[in-house]
Amino acid sequence: MNIVWVTSEAAPYAKTGGLADVSAALPKALSERGHKVSVIMPYYPQVFKDLTAKTSLRYELLGVPFGWTEEWAQVREHKISDNLSFFFIAYDLYFDRPSLYDFQGTEYGDNAARFIFFSRAAMQAVLALDLKPDILHCNDWTSAFCNIYLKTPLYWDFDNFKNCKSVITIHNIGYQGVFDKNNLFLSGLGWEYFNHTCLEYHDKLNFMKAGIMTADMVNAVSPTYAKEIMTPDYGFTLDPVLHHVSWRGKLKGILNGIDQDEWNPATDKFLPAKYDKDKMEGKKACKAALQKEFGLPVNPDVPVFGIVSRLASQKGIDAFGNAIENLLYNEDLQVVILGTGDKELEGHLNYLNGKYPDKFSVYLGFSNKLSHLVEAGSDFFVMPSRYEPCGLNQMYSMRYGTIPIVRGTGGLEDTVVNYDPAALDKSTGFKFYILSDEAIRNTLKWAIGIYRNEPENFKKIVYNGMATDFSWDRTASEYEAMYNEAFK
Repeated sequence: MNIVWVTSEAAPYAKTGGLADVSAALPKALSERGHKVSVIMPYYPQVFKDLTAKTSLRYELLGVPFGWTEEWAQVREHKISDNLSFFFIAYDLYFDRPSLYDFQGTEYGDNAARFIFFSRAAMQAVLALDLKPDILHCNDWTSAFCNIYLKTPLYWDFDNFKNCKSVITIHNIGYQGVFDKNNLFLSGLGWEYFNHTCLEYHDKLNFMKAGIMTADMVNAVSPTYAKEIMTPDYGFTLDPVLHHVSWRGKLKGILNGIDQDEWNPATDKFLPAKYDKDKMEGKKACKAALQKEFGLPVNPDVPVFGIVSRLASQKGIDAFGNAIENLLYNEDLQVVILGTGDKELEGHLNYLNGKYPDKFSVYLGFSNKLSHLVEAGSDFFVMPSRYEPCGLNQMYSMRYGTIPIVRGTGGLEDTVVNYDPAALDKSTGFKFYILSDEAIRNTLKWAIGIYRNEPENFKKIVYNGMATDFSWDRTASEYEAMYNEAFK
């Protein structure tokens, strides 16, 4: 198949979250399975300063109809292989900024214009580059307008799109792109598209809703998340829309994979020692290095709990911070946290750091090297998320022989098999379901008990996790099946 993948971010060029990881790894996996994949994304010169040297200019003056005028953009290409290319829409007015979507926590006021323009430019680039996609694959609200355009007279008569079907992947339904309806004129579409079956949402534009309603297939990034977003608790008011899509048989849940080359304890360049599931000695050296790096006493016997996370309510870090204080006082354990985010949460974690300096350490910021070390050096990895569309860190953890302790939601529910002595061969972690201080404390104490008193069971859980296949090739095969279903 010929696949055009449209995204607002992709690693390593620009990244704010899991969308960037998926937009790097899944197109690569699909291309390796014989598909020709063209990824289209904005060019953010301040975010990825070395990109120009790695790209070639493919189209110097790309005409983009926009509102009552025509704007001019450039298209640059970074060719990865014969089957995979990244194309960048360069338009400095909208994309030459210090960050992708906001500045110091405040959304750019022209985000509606920015991503209407990007979607229209992506469609124009398909024509200019003479791509002939079988599948137009959009991701979240920032590229959802491409799905709408495909179903309008603006594009349906072009040979490039004659046999094209559209897909949208929901990475996080909490972000929908809701804007004033007067931005519609920028798109070149008439008011007939401002209705309940397309863009209209409480008298505003909703990019995500329209992208879902106009897609031939819709998928969420895990099977459980696909079910959750059809409920009021997780659907962020779009649950009726998703119920309708599901009733039509057009909603799927496909679990993300991980890059098993990047995340491999046997070859990881960031680790002081290497190891694998059959030779675990190197993990002890990683634990000692982690304790030293975070200023904690080096002790091979104490259980270490790690967290790498955006410090936000969604991630449940507030609940963890409340629950852990009692254990810090009563138990012999250590906690290391790497992340940044909510200032109130940061303040509470700093308070715990000061009160229990030999047991609790927090690094406010992000370091790729440290994130690998936390995964490798911890005994347990904690993810108490309120909701988690897929989650990657629990899979990284299992790959590194670090047992995940998670709240059973979204992809966490799908990837972690709760410890059961009667089903030890399948157990890969510990789960709780109610987000409360008591549930978190009890689960952590349960894990500590297995660590201290049942070492053989602990080792078996570690081994099971390390032996689990989270490759993108498995995921890519499921996307292929969904693409084929779009034509039925």
